[in-house]
Amino acid sequence: MIDDLKNGATIEEALVLTLLDLANQLNKLGEDVAANAGLTTQQWLVLLQIADDPNFPIPLYMPRRTQSAGTLASDIALARGVSRASVSVIVTQLMKLGLVRQEEEQGDRRHKRLFLTESGQQTIAALEEDRKKANRELFVDLDESELDALLVSLRKCLGRLWAVGNAGVLYAKRGL
Repeated sequence: MIDDLKNGATIEEALVLTLLDLANQLNKLGEDVAANAGLTTQQWLVLLQIADDPNFPIPLYMPRRTQSAGTLASDIALARGVSRASVSVIVTQLMKLGLVRQEEEQGDRRHKRLFLTESGQQTIAALEEDRKKANRELFVDLDESELDALLVSLRKCLGRLWAVGNAGVLYAKRGL
């Protein structure tokens, strides 16, 4: 156990609060990187999802799609744990910026597949070096085995949340 835990602190609570603080700091870092292309972190993440970035964890129940097959907004919402309405707002913004286009799915006009435009692809490419630089700086103090262990552990936690549907369901199932 970590020696700097205060009296009465538990490792689980310390981990959750640390992860929440980390998420806030990562969001700030993402805003700095995304701002170089005039985007928000959330817009950039949706672009990466539509581009089928291989670094995104995908729930086991969702097939990984290639960019040529397009992406459904509902799949982005499900994978990222956000509402479809939130994704729709972001997609609309990205379409207005000319970074994303949508096509009706054959056989079901209600479903619209999302694709990057050439400008969207260029935007992602333009941010890639900043992304890599920020990630290298973030993880400079961890060696490869620590990075591997961290990724495995975080994906296990994420998988648990996906398995129960979402954090609210996990909380409710415990009767808390």
